[in-house]
Amino acid sequence: MVDVDQLEQDDLPYIKEGTKERLLVNEILNILKAVELNLETWIKAYDDPMLSNFFAMNNHWHLFKHLKGTKLGDLLGDSWLKEHEQYKDYYSTIFLRDSWGKLPGHLSREGLILFSGGRATARDLVKKRLKKFNEVFDEMFSKQSGWIMVERDLREKTCQLIVQAVVPVYRSYMQNYGPLVEQDNSSNKYAKYTVQKLEEMLLCLYRPKPARHGSMKIPQLSGKYGNGMPDLRRTASAVV
Repeated sequence: MVDVDQLEQDDLPYIKEGTKERLLVNEILNILKAVELNLETWIKAYDDPMLSNFFAMNNHWHLFKHLKGTKLGDLLGDSWLKEHEQYKDYYSTIFLRDSWGKLPGHLSREGLILFSGGRATARDLVKKRLKKFNEVFDEMFSKQSGWIMVERDLREKTCQLIVQAVVPVYRSYMQNYGPLVEQDNSSNKYAKYTVQKLEEMLLCLYRPKPARHGSMKIPQLSGKYGNGMPDLRRTASAVV
């Protein structure tokens, strides 16, 4: 995080000490320090690394987007804003790599190009790999369907990156090996999703749900927080 105390020394000399303006700015910066510390506390509080990274990229982008171009953003400076944008990119990369980025690995082509055991052997391999792909996809989709990304631009970009990581590999695999299982009586167990359906599902992730009075749920954290900072978050997967 950017050192806000250093920011006070470097960027506020033009505001005379003891004036109401300086006192107000100092109070704002103190609040901002509390927000940043609170953010770091909650990032570390999740036992699930994927949710932790999701929460981090969501909140760093929120700070960058909603402070850029404001008087407070100008006070904080470009370096402070840029750092939050870079943090968003960092956590986004880790989130995609460690979650959806692993899914295509289940569609291995090993043993299918020059298989020696005949068509039946290839069919069994394709069935096994598609079944595993479907299981992991269903589990991850079900889990992350409850996560919210409030900022539409970040949500759409993230979903597009997920689509780019998963759908082309799935499309190619089904074009090449789908026919091996599509004639099977239990083909629905393996060729469970069309390419179009898979893409549609991924593009619908992280959308805010219509609010219902009294329905707010607080996710369980690991209890590793407790530094005395106020809880400034709104939801675990949304924004601070």
